[in-house]
Amino acid sequence: MPKSSDTESYIQTLKPTIWVGKNGCTEDLVEETRRQLDARKVIKIKWLQSCDLDEEEILELAKKTSAEVLDSRGRMVVLGAKNRGRLPAAASVKGKTSVKKQSARDRIKSFYLEKK
Repeated sequence: MPKSSDTESYIQTLKPTIWVGKNGCTEDLVEETRRQLDARKVIKIKWLQSCDLDEEEILELAKKTSAEVLDSRGRMVVLGAKNRGRLPAAASVKGKTSVKKQSARDRIKSFYLEKK
């Protein structure tokens, strides 16, 4: 599992990719969240001031998208994709194994890909 300081610094550097407005949690929002979780594995969602924020709504969105809430502060929520049955692609070259230092982003992605 990634170190908590790596996770916290990664979450803080994330920019919100989904903004929730006065319509709240709609089916379009759920589909967009699923699409972005498939692409990025970790996303940040911001609820605008014009929208009522409810903890149950956040948990329902996480449940509908097969995600888990990694962090919630104020009107910002970070969701991480759960393992959806996919294994990370193993890149191996004949006879050579290179050790490359992983970035915090790669460690978090690999953590969520490997997690059962």
